[in-house]
Amino acid sequence: MIRIFERDLWKILKQSKKHAKYQKSIFFYTPLLLAVSLTNPYFIRYLFDEIIEKFDFSKLPLFITLFIAFKTLYHILDLAVDYSYSKCANVISAVERENIMKKLTRLPIERLKKEGTSTFFSNISSDAPVLSQTLSEVFPGIILNSIYTVLIGYVLVSFSWKLSIVVFASIPFYTSTVNIFTKGLKEAAAREREKNEKILAELKEDIEGAFAVKKYDGHNYMLGKYEKKAGEWINAKKRYYFISQLVEDFFAFLRSSIPVVVLSWGGYLLIKNEITLGTLIGFYTIMNWIYEPVNEIVNLFVSAKEAVPVYERLKKVYEMQEETKGHIPLPSFKSACLDDVRFTYTGKEVLKGVNLRLYRGQSIAIVGLSGSGKSTLVSLLPRYYQATAGKVLINSNNVKEYLLRELRKKIVVVHQNDFLFNTTVKENITLGEQFTEEQFQEAVRIACVDRFIGELDRGYETIVGERGSKLSDGQRQRVAIARAVIRKPEVLVLDEATSGVDSETEEKIFEGLKSLGITVVIVSHRLSTIRKAEKILVLDDGRIVEEGSHDELMEKEGVYRRIIQSQIVKKS
Repeated sequence: MIRIFERDLWKILKQSKKHAKYQKSIFFYTPLLLAVSLTNPYFIRYLFDEIIEKFDFSKLPLFITLFIAFKTLYHILDLAVDYSYSKCANVISAVERENIMKKLTRLPIERLKKEGTSTFFSNISSDAPVLSQTLSEVFPGIILNSIYTVLIGYVLVSFSWKLSIVVFASIPFYTSTVNIFTKGLKEAAAREREKNEKILAELKEDIEGAFAVKKYDGHNYMLGKYEKKAGEWINAKKRYYFISQLVEDFFAFLRSSIPVVVLSWGGYLLIKNEITLGTLIGFYTIMNWIYEPVNEIVNLFVSAKEAVPVYERLKKVYEMQEETKGHIPLPSFKSACLDDVRFTYTGKEVLKGVNLRLYRGQSIAIVGLSGSGKSTLVSLLPRYYQATAGKVLINSNNVKEYLLRELRKKIVVVHQNDFLFNTTVKENITLGEQFTEEQFQEAVRIACVDRFIGELDRGYETIVGERGSKLSDGQRQRVAIARAVIRKPEVLVLDEATSGVDSETEEKIFEGLKSLGITVVIVSHRLSTIRKAEKILVLDDGRIVEEGSHDELMEKEGVYRRIIQSQIVKKS
């Protein structure tokens, strides 16, 4: 059995040992529990051989008192052990989840988008608790149950080595059963987990698309997709349960059959006066105990085997390449340069040799049709993405060299649908950082949050709802802009960040930003927004094909003019 499990088990044991500090109470209380429990057969033997057989009932009151005292102590220790295991599992689960969250904050945005939300959500909501439960049990469980097996074996032999032979001979059947069923059990567990993940992803998508379903009466379509995946999961679960139950039933068969053999053999030994009645009854009361730690060890092996795919999934997350943090402090922003930059995403070249110059205090607009690479281009500056080829320079140094935290404090990108948390307006702006009241009021004034805050029930303490659902598109965008402004960036990129704001409010926002004297990069389709920039860059199919002022570009009759004219036609 060890040969079969040792490779996979070692992975889990190594991980479990990392959490040994949370298992101290388990190792303290369990040996005490084992010691107290093993007094039971000695009590039974004493009762029959020294009290009942000898009719010495004067000893009975003391015997009962001691027996109840030990039983009480046993249940107190049992409660302490169960609590220790539960506490250990909960703490490890919290630690593992925190470790995953920390890891996610260090992963590149490109990796986060590639893996998808449902994958990481499954890692945190399902994988971490499953693995934590195993980690809390496997390491102490195997050690302590092995000791318990040896101690019970010693007690059985001390009572009767002849009866012990029957019990010991049955133990190999337990371990051999694992050899038969473990591969199928592992495959069934992995398949059940895979199908369960698909259901979670389906449910997440259905919840997010609930509006579209109601809008187009697509209930049957949604339910049909769910029922198909649910059916696959049920079949996988049934197979897993069948194999698990088969193993458990086999163990139950052994536990119910062996006592009959022991009683038959023990009766023969009793008739021959080789053992006493107290010895037989005491042996009988404890003989099935040896199957519990053996069975527990087998189950722990199986649990370890089942947990390996979960461990591998989490290990894959932990081993994902993190963003390089850089090492050079970033002084005040002076200039940015993209030199023949190329970027490939999922096999498609999005940027194809882009050259760009940006200087402190300048305002530029980047214009292009959907899919031309605008958002990708501006994401290279704070290193949300890294160029596949070419150079991205800030103040003449490669952007990779700068300390990431400083880089992203000085260069902030606000997107069209920046995420809002289900908390207050104020917390969505500060994100838990400490700012003075003056800094806060300046930020909300520039972002024009103060122009609608009076409409909300509790002002800045209003809970905005999931993803800011209680706010309009324009209000959400203004909160996101305030979140950026309060951090005093030196370069502010607005990627369609005012698309939901009316023209008058947008004008006020840009006036406020201009008073800050910062560099502003605008990505927009709206003509009134574009014209606020000193220079306009036109991106087409991953290349900058035109640049200049609005009037200059309109005279060229090129890509920019076609984009503007198409907007005028749509409006008319």
